[in-house]
Amino acid sequence: MNSVVILSPHIDDAVFSCWHLLIKPGSKVITVFAGIPARGTTTLWDRLCGEPNSVAMMHKRIHENESVFKKIGAAHYNLSYLDSQYPSVARDIEDIARSILAHAHENTVFYAPLASGRLRRHSDHITIRELGVFLLSQGKKVSFYADIPYTLMPAHPNQDYVRRISQRASQLVGINLSAKISELDDKDQVRKREAMKQYKSQYTMINIASLGALGRKTNVMREITFHVV
Repeated sequence: MNSVVILSPHIDDAVFSCWHLLIKPGSKVITVFAGIPARGTTTLWDRLCGEPNSVAMMHKRIHENESVFKKIGAAHYNLSYLDSQYPSVARDIEDIARSILAHAHENTVFYAPLASGRLRRHSDHITIRELGVFLLSQGKKVSFYADIPYTLMPAHPNQDYVRRISQRASQLVGINLSAKISELDDKDQVRKREAMKQYKSQYTMINIASLGALGRKTNVMREITFHVV
């Protein structure tokens, strides 16, 4: 049986986007950009989120994540690469891949973010999408997921929508992909919404910046994955 590893760029991305995957037995989340910045670091985003001390902010985010995953009961592991808002060295995808593979089984199926937003795509999400493509080139099993709030769900997705997003996903990664929509039942919608709101340091500002995307029912009840065909 293949194990599932969700590649989460930041703390919270997997919960926002991949609830139906991370609640499956045997799933694991690897958060890539979970490192602690240098003492004295402060960024506009962290200040907007209410914490001018970026070291304190990352510790707060890690604590929030620990609490969420303890409640879910899913496995998770944090890598120490820095979020792009903090001063860092240039991204080395092969180095990140080695770090990830050290915490995964040979038969793992990886899920990487698609980073498909038309108005905004986070550079860290793009990096992990490129990492997913790299892992595919190395013979690994990789699928992709629509990352909330950068990819938003329509109220009534139909077959034409599935066809269009499959084409767009294929163009972004240069590989033929087919979209699959997973719909959460009422119980898991409640559980996911509660988990999302436990990321108190980020939820409010992300929701404001995305014009309320995190609170929309369509973005809680449905999740989209993309699979190689």
